[in-house]
Amino acid sequence: MAQKIFRRLVVAAVVGIIGYNIYEIGIAEVLGSLPSNPLFYIIFFLIFLTLPTAEIFIYRQVWPIKRRKIFRAALTKRVYNEEVLGYSGEFYLFTWARKHLDRDDIDILKNVRDNNILSAITSNFVAFSLIGTLVFTGVIDISNLTGHVDMVYLITGIVIFAALIALFVQFRRYFFALPLKKAALISFIYFSRFIVHNSLLIAQWAVVIPETKLSVWLIFVAVVIAVNRIPFLPSRDLVFMWAGIELAKALDMATASVAGMLLVYSALKKGTNLLLLLWFSYYPDGIQASPQPAGVQPETPPHSDPRHSDAQSDTPPQSDP
Repeated sequence: MAQKIFRRLVVAAVVGIIGYNIYEIGIAEVLGSLPSNPLFYIIFFLIFLTLPTAEIFIYRQVWPIKRRKIFRAALTKRVYNEEVLGYSGEFYLFTWARKHLDRDDIDILKNVRDNNILSAITSNFVAFSLIGTLVFTGVIDISNLTGHVDMVYLITGIVIFAALIALFVQFRRYFFALPLKKAALISFIYFSRFIVHNSLLIAQWAVVIPETKLSVWLIFVAVVIAVNRIPFLPSRDLVFMWAGIELAKALDMATASVAGMLLVYSALKKGTNLLLLLWFSYYPDGIQASPQPAGVQPETPPHSDPRHSDAQSDTPPQSDP
């Protein structure tokens, strides 16, 4: 109960701050700056589908379940994580997989855990790499906060980071159960998804404000990644909208255009999640096939057990243990 109240207070505070910022900019000016280019909306749906599409290939590495079923489960997982609570989507995925797999609960839980670990490692690597590049190329000036950054500190940091990676690889079996080759493949899929997702974000923003430099959009991407890595944060898109408006002011951008762009993006995401939630509630098992005409007997599948039905076809390639 206390957690729900806290989440609602956080969301209410963020909405209040955003509302005040929009009022300061000018409601009419923000409404007049809403994206009108259809390409903005087309790119939104491409962005929305990047994660569930990637998770088809990711979870097919560990679960012999049909792609369309994984896609539906990945969409539901996304809705739960974004609209209910962080990691509630992983709990849903665990309970869903129990119904579709003839495996021990601990094995299913390890699969979900391992993929979360690899996702976190990959996203943090992308975030630190991006922020480091922006800092050391002078796009982000932190000299006022840190002073002159000596090359010795930089080399020391790289060595420590490499040592941590080496230790993680050496003792990986204590952290997760996936074989190294399969873990590397899943990490590559996550990395590719991050690149595609964030490139589409930049393309979408550039459609609205084309005169903005790429380096500025990279700063926005760094903020997006940072916000998304905060655990149990409710309504991350609203938090990023608030941060984006403040960032636009600091960078002397067209604040009304940025506010309108992020407002529409947030509304589209909320609306799409709501529609998916209603759809999945109404059709919990998907749209069923039409009933057979009278007198026609349906064919009986060779395996009647639903735990085995998903593994009859479309089985992923086996990897070396």
